[in-house]
Amino acid sequence: MGLPREDYVRFQRLSIELLSVVYDWDTGIAASVALKEYFGEILAERRRDPQDDLISTLAQSELDGARLSDDEIFTFLLLILPAGVETTYRASGNLLVAILTEPSLLDRLRADRGLLAGAIEEALRWEPPISTVVRVATRDCELGGVPIPSGTNVSVSVAAANRDPKRYPDPDHFDPTRTNIAHLTFGAGPHLCLGMHLARMETAVAIDALLDRLPDLRLDPTAPKPSITGVAFRSPAALPVEFTPSAGRG
Repeated sequence: MGLPREDYVRFQRLSIELLSVVYDWDTGIAASVALKEYFGEILAERRRDPQDDLISTLAQSELDGARLSDDEIFTFLLLILPAGVETTYRASGNLLVAILTEPSLLDRLRADRGLLAGAIEEALRWEPPISTVVRVATRDCELGGVPIPSGTNVSVSVAAANRDPKRYPDPDHFDPTRTNIAHLTFGAGPHLCLGMHLARMETAVAIDALLDRLPDLRLDPTAPKPSITGVAFRSPAALPVEFTPSAGRG
């Protein structure tokens, strides 16, 4: 987006508050208003002086010969903001819970970074950051004996599908060496997450950096065992850890 780096913490907070509209309408709407006000200033500036960033591109883009309206751009940016933060930090947290609670897994991952890609996919299967997706039935059908009329909104539990015992042996077990992973965390078919490759890359970079910089990273033995919680969005609320600071490391 080309926004100031120092605003990152603020955007993370607002993105989480924006998504809380499912549970707390007033907080979500307040976050939406705050973000629109901020984006409005940036958008006006980019219209006057375009930069090499996403907002400038949107400000100059046309659809069927017409420039995008402010509201159309705001809607796009409000989607990108939580999508670029929320799911990735939750997925990374879920993976860390898996490997930090099994020291032998952590040791294997430190010794062989080739296991990281498989560990990321297994974490996405084992504990997806978003448990459900919504789809619309395009025709009358029946699923599991339940009639679903055309036009019905259907909430699909990808978390349950990812642990289908008919598809995965011992589905509740985290196994980074699985070779038959075909999780539905990023959706499927024409409704596939556009940012899935970026999310995988971000997670890999983050975990690699932690393992490089904190070679003795471990759970805080005085803190409760971490747990992954949530209904629509799932991740640990906190992940207390210990490590020994090393000279010269960031």
